[in-house]
Amino acid sequence: MTPALNLKSENHLQRNDLRQEVCDGFVILRQSGGRPLRIRGELIADCTSWMPLAPAWQELKIYSCMNGQVALALRTCRGEKRDGDVFRAQIFLSLEEALLWLQEFNPATDLFADLDASDRRATATDIALRAAALRQRADWVELLYSSMIGELLYRLDINE
Repeated sequence: MTPALNLKSENHLQRNDLRQEVCDGFVILRQSGGRPLRIRGELIADCTSWMPLAPAWQELKIYSCMNGQVALALRTCRGEKRDGDVFRAQIFLSLEEALLWLQEFNPATDLFADLDASDRRATATDIALRAAALRQRADWVELLYSSMIGELLYRLDINE
């Protein structure tokens, strides 16, 4: 399944759920654990790696800022409740620098490890099974993310 992708010139493609908040002409980009970034810019692409039953997925927006820089808003969605989502926002000097960061980002870092290390009742077998399940979820999330980034790079390349 190809990730949903929307470039400015292709309005017919699905849009993701990372809402664009605008206040006094500024776009507000959320950051987990930090102050939001406020930029003046134009949305140039958005995409999502969402797939049914995925343990987590990413939603991405890329903005061209008025000063020539590029801003990214990346949200890692960890389930349907959306209470544990992780938000990242960064500004880069160029689109190439932003795309390089996206290619190097590891989406598995945002997964929950459902293991309580202080639980003395956990057996070695239980720990091994949970670790294997976490690795399986990480592999799936990494595959979905790399597919999304590959599609994004392809679409940006053919629209240059």
